[in-house]
Amino acid sequence: MQPPKLEKRPKKHKFHNYVIEDNWNYLEEDWQEIVKSTKKLPKKIADYIADENKYADEYLKDTKEIQDILWKIHRGRIKEDETSVEIKNKDYFYYSRYRKKNKDQGHYAITCRKYKSMEAPEEIIYDGDDEAKGNKYFSHTTALSLNQDKLAIGTDKIGNEEYLMIIRDIKTKKILTKHPIKTSSNFFFAKNDWLYYTILSEERRPFQLKRHTLGDDPKNDIIIYTEKDPSFFVSAGLSHDDRFVYLDSSQHDTDEIFFFECDEKSPKPRLIKKRELDFEYDVSYHPESNSFFILTNKDKAVDYKIMKVSTKNPEVENWKTFLEHKPGRLILGIMIIKGWLIKSVRDNFKEEIIATNLNTNEEHKIEFENEEDCSIGASPTAVDYDSNDWIRVGFSSMKTESRVYDYNCRTKELVLKKKQTIPSGHDNTQYETKRILAKSKDGEVDIPITLLWKKGMMKKDGSNPCVVSHYSMYGVTHSASFSVLRLALVDLGFVSVLVNVRGSSAGGNNYYLKAKKLNKMKTFEDLVSCFDKLIEEKYTSKGNIVISSGSAGGMSNGFLMNNYPEYFKGVCTSVGFLTIILTMVNSKLPLSKIEEEQWAAPLTSKKAFEYIMRYDPYYGVRQQKYPMLYFSNSLTDPRVGFYESLKFIQKLRENKKDNNPVIMRCDLTASHGGASSRWDALKKDVIPEQAWILKIFNKHKS
Repeated sequence: MQPPKLEKRPKKHKFHNYVIEDNWNYLEEDWQEIVKSTKKLPKKIADYIADENKYADEYLKDTKEIQDILWKIHRGRIKEDETSVEIKNKDYFYYSRYRKKNKDQGHYAITCRKYKSMEAPEEIIYDGDDEAKGNKYFSHTTALSLNQDKLAIGTDKIGNEEYLMIIRDIKTKKILTKHPIKTSSNFFFAKNDWLYYTILSEERRPFQLKRHTLGDDPKNDIIIYTEKDPSFFVSAGLSHDDRFVYLDSSQHDTDEIFFFECDEKSPKPRLIKKRELDFEYDVSYHPESNSFFILTNKDKAVDYKIMKVSTKNPEVENWKTFLEHKPGRLILGIMIIKGWLIKSVRDNFKEEIIATNLNTNEEHKIEFENEEDCSIGASPTAVDYDSNDWIRVGFSSMKTESRVYDYNCRTKELVLKKKQTIPSGHDNTQYETKRILAKSKDGEVDIPITLLWKKGMMKKDGSNPCVVSHYSMYGVTHSASFSVLRLALVDLGFVSVLVNVRGSSAGGNNYYLKAKKLNKMKTFEDLVSCFDKLIEEKYTSKGNIVISSGSAGGMSNGFLMNNYPEYFKGVCTSVGFLTIILTMVNSKLPLSKIEEEQWAAPLTSKKAFEYIMRYDPYYGVRQQKYPMLYFSNSLTDPRVGFYESLKFIQKLRENKKDNNPVIMRCDLTASHGGASSRWDALKKDVIPEQAWILKIFNKHKS
């Protein structure tokens, strides 16, 4: 079967005296309408996508047996009737659970509660399976009223991240809204049964905060705030004790926060600190002192410090330092409970949780299992503000299944609440993990590389196949956490590798900041340094590596396959950001303006245009040999247009000088995050990619 071809309709774009051509620009023309309704997809493009999916199916036809085996392996490692640890909210204990898999059951979580005791009868307040019936894609988010008798429910049945929200009486199931309200996923109840929610602009940007009064027609909902700058996104939420509404208009690295009393009839948001480029801050309310604790980079505190200010006079000139900045010790977030400030930090690539006594200022680290590289976190939503010194924390590593604990900050008692159940069994002593460090090409930083392999299967002669997962965008750092999904390949002799290069904040915030805008290529160069280190240490070899990433990580994949194809056996890219220039100059797209803070502004800056053109995957395609390539995307993805990978693979097929098939699977019923059902995600997203990896290493029949 020959790979499908798309009709060319060349269009020339002129920027800064440069002329660039795009042969498939027409694919973008109806994107906004297609994201709203797939019925708007032109027939020619729909037929082409269907042909691409058939081409992928044909290539993977001889992996059916291994896909069936992978399905059984993965399903055996997933507890089908999983139940979460309960969370106490006033008189109720809330938790979620799944049913065992059946035709229409076991796909989505059920939200439940019990009154005063976990021994009380169960009350189902939201049944994801029942609500999702008849929908190929179904995403929902909910918000509980403060008196816990009503539930706001937002549903997205397309994958475009715009929700239709209703309010339902929990006991009677009666719908209390006159008609559904369009919103983003950000909505919550405040006092007096007022419901606050943010809405999307025509460009699909969250730009406005509104308030709905129960029983009123939504067309009468009042506007609290409107953001006019398309590079700022609006979000809102409640303080931990439900007193204040926070309103945040922010970019990635710039914040502007307002607040007002939860019960204000005519809210007048009060500004804490006016927006200032690259000035970051976040606030947490402390009722005992009627103060805000502020996590901020003020005064060049690049890894953040904690300040404190009275809610009566919260202006920046009144902020006082509570905890000094310590360079290299990045504060990831803070949580306030009565008597304690809890902060999550990353120091020397390691995650820690520190508890500070607000009466004595004494602090201590919470001690977990002694593993070199692990994932540790505190859950701010899992406890009441007045929790009698208890917090909820979690731990896992690449070889150790996740555990959930309750921790008493005063007595230092650590109580295991739940250990991840793996029905088919898991013995972490049968696996090895190790962290090694690569030196960046410019010599400025060490780069952490975490490896996982099956004991007895590491040959250290370069022959082990290696799957490298990476992202390193926006400061996002992937923790060395546990995943049952990676074990299937590890059990077959693959080395699973996690890298966090510059662009992540693994080595502190400077580690992220120094790979932005006109330094973005440091991210790609650091990845090559990691591959060189793995090869030097003989964990793998050139041509024996598969890299896997998605979304903004697609730009790294695209650059690497264009410039370093000899390193890779294969490259897997999901919902990849691959047409950087063409996206950044299109102001109608939701992320184009806010992303200028990350990649610079090629439309207004010639220097930025020239720099991005050096790494833009689409315009970097060359007439050369490429590794095996696997792409996946979603038709109604509102963040990365489905057309980006379509254009990219057409250009690749036209230019590459090898016979390696380029495979693309386009899901017509998914979102940016893939399929919505936990079992569909496994069958449609995970297993085909793993089967493809096994095939290119000729391990799909062994």
